[in-house]
Formats: sequence, structure tokens, C-alpha cells
Amino acid sequence: MSGAELKELREEIKKVTREILRLTAKRVELSLKIGDIKSRLGIDISDRQVEAELFNDALNFSGELGLDRDFTSRLISLLISESTKVQVEKTSKTGRIGLREIFYMALELEKSGRRIIRLEIGEPDFTAPPSVVDEACRALREGRSRYLSSYGIIELREAIAKRLNSMYGVDFKPENILVTSGGVTAIYIAVQALSRIGDEVLVPEPAWPLYREIAEHLGRRYVPLRTSIRDKWTVKLGELSRHTTPASKLLILNYPNNPTGRALSLTELKNLVEEARESGLTIISDEVYSQYYFHGRYAPSIAQVLDEGYVLVGSFSKTWGMTGYRIGYLVGDRELIERAAKILGLIMTCIPEFIQRAALKALRDEENIVRNVDEVKKRVRYMYSKLQENSLIEVYPSDGAFYLFPKIKIDGFDSSDFALKLLREYGVAVAPGSSFGEYNQHIRLSAVKPINEIGEGVEKINQAIQQTTQL
Repeated sequence: MSGAELKELREEIKKVTREILRLTAKRVELSLKIGDIKSRLGIDISDRQVEAELFNDALNFSGELGLDRDFTSRLISLLISESTKVQVEKTSKTGRIGLREIFYMALELEKSGRRIIRLEIGEPDFTAPPSVVDEACRALREGRSRYLSSYGIIELREAIAKRLNSMYGVDFKPENILVTSGGVTAIYIAVQALSRIGDEVLVPEPAWPLYREIAEHLGRRYVPLRTSIRDKWTVKLGELSRHTTPASKLLILNYPNNPTGRALSLTELKNLVEEARESGLTIISDEVYSQYYFHGRYAPSIAQVLDEGYVLVGSFSKTWGMTGYRIGYLVGDRELIERAAKILGLIMTCIPEFIQRAALKALRDEENIVRNVDEVKKRVRYMYSKLQENSLIEVYPSDGAFYLFPKIKIDGFDSSDFALKLLREYGVAVAPGSSFGEYNQHIRLSAVKPINEIGEGVEKINQAIQQTTQL
């Protein structure tokens, strides 16, 4: 082939690329028109049945053209994602206050000298046991602050595996464990390692906001599976299958759940997981609240259900009050852990050894776990009883975690506006339900403050609700 022929082909590639972009712009224009019609008719922007039909049509056509099926699926997913994005941006309410904004505003008000009752953030008011603090200091004094393997120290990985084996009757080895910088990093790495750009990540909602943020930051499409308090926050049988497309790759589960406190029974978990696996989904099970379970020592785990096709995420933040230590772990098959360790090595090389030594010490402290769980359970139950006194509040009683997710039964209630008003006028910080999905009639309350503060906070919430009904 001559240089002239090569240049001619490259020019042809450029023309085809421009045509693709022109047609993409035309597609966005059509999507906006569809969005306008949906808005006028009060129809949800997302329609998984229509999307599935589009996927099937595109896959059939791509087969005729000889294109790779997986590439086509991811490409269509990206196009649908962009269409949804522009429709949402055009129709969504601007300036809505979310959990992060409430958190920072509460901090600033406290710095100015104002007393704020902090019910918005899932951070225990207890800290790591003295023995853990002493161990971190001892390790630092011994110079345990140098570069390490990205996998984590072998002693900690062995201890995590041993603990999980004891809890669930499984047989994890150290090579199944990766020590991470908290649960957030574990989830981020898992999504990156187990999927590619354009793949879909399915998540039952209401859900922790970072699942969406992580998926979208990595170029994956976030697909919510909406549940309701009416159905006890349960994903209905068949709902998962109805939401899967050829681009669906991951399902993120979080039980006990943030923000609802819902936990699944072992049977419920098995049924949901069976449906997920039949749909070809790999499961990321976020079990950072597994010890905060109010019907037993620990909540049912994905490790009790599957031998493969999942990863498990754990953290030291909640159980031992080690939020600022930033240490967690990822559990999976050896191949996945090897890929995950490479990603972690690119992000931060390794977790500091003195923090890992502190975590190792924490694992040997069962007494504090029992005390912390008992105290949180007492606080959640107390908060629930106080909320139950208000006829305008509906709330699921909670099976675990730190949270309650009450629904405020007032027409036109806006959780974002209410949270802002509550903070400014009553000095109480709560998380707007809209931060966790399409739950604008809900607020999330975190029960990790002393009983007297919880009681005072709920009383002020009741006062604010009463004022809202009089407007």
C-alpha cells in the first residue's frame, strides 16, 4: 500500500467519524424532543422495556454487519446514558440541596459557634478502642511506615480471612483478601475491575449516593431498581430480570441497607442472588454494616449463598469507629484480587502499615463490637419509637445499620427544602431523601448520637413538620 492510499483511507476514516458525530447530535436532538413529551405526559424518563427493545434491534443489526456483540452493547448503553442525561438536565430541579451540602453547611455552622444536632452523617460518636490507638502509635514508633505490597500485610489478610471463615463457614485464604483504603475504595476498585466503560451497574434504591457517583465517574451506566416503604424496601420477584439488558454486568447489594436499615433474610438473599446470576450479573455485596444486625450476631452474607460470581466489601469504619483510619477490604477470587491489587497500586501504592497494624488489633477486640452494636440498636429503637408518635411519619422499623428512612406524609413535601429549613431554623442536620434516589418525601436519620440528642432532634423535626403543615 502506498503512502497516498494510506492518507486516503485516513481521510475516509475522518469523514465516517464526523458522520457518526453528526448522527449522534441528531440522536440527542430527538432525545430532547422525547423528553419534552414525557415531561408533559408525566412519564418517567427511563423505560427499561423500550431500552431492551433498542438493544435487541441494535444487536441484530450489528450481527448483520459483523460487529462484536459486546462492543455494540456497551456503545448502545453509552448512547442511552447520554440521552437520559440530557433529558434529566433539562427537566430536573436546579439548586437542590443534597447530603454533601447539608454536611458542609452543618460543619460551617458549628465552626461559627452554633450548636447543631448532627443526624445527617453515618459516623459513630464512638472512636477506636484505646488498644487500637496504642497499636497505631506503637507501629509508628517502630518505623512501620514504609512502602508495602499493595495486597496488604499478610497477618491482616490472614486475620480477615479467618474471621470471615468463622462467621460464615467458608474457606477464604489470604490470597482472597485485598486491604483497601476504606469501603469506598473497595467498591470503586471492584466496579473498575469487573466492568468496562458502557457497562450497566444495577443498584436497588434507595441507595448510598456514592454507588451512582462511582459508576458514572468510571463511565458505567447506573441503573436504579426502585423499592418502596410500602413493600418493605424489597426488590420484587422478577424486577431484576426486567431491568437487565445485554449491557448489564454488575449488581451492587447493600444489606443491612443505608439508608433504610433493611436487611434480607438468608432466603430473600438467595432468591435475589439466584435471579441475578440467571441474568448473568456479577454481585458486589457491600457488607460494611453486617455486624449491625438486630436479629442475630451478623446479617446474612453473600458468602453463604455463592461460591463464585461475587465480591464482598467490608470496612473497619463502622464496627470499630475507625472512620478516619480509612481502612477496609475486598474479598474475591484470586484472579480478581490480583487485578484489584494492580488498580490499588496505581491509586495509592499501599495502605500505611501502622494503620493495618491498628486494624489487626481491632479484629481481636470482640468486646467493643458487642458493646457498640448493642448501643446503636438501643438508639435506633428509641428513634423509631419517637418517630412513631407522629401520625405524619411512616417509617420501617430497621433490621440493622445506623439509619431510619422515614416518609413524611405531607402533599408536596420536598426533602431538600425541608432539610435546609431544619438546619437553618432548628439547628438539626438530616439527609434529604432525594440524595438516595427518587425519594423526595423521605429523610434519612442517623442514630449514632446520644439518646438525649436523638430525642431533642426528633422533637425539633416534629415541630418543623407541624410548621410545614400550617404553611
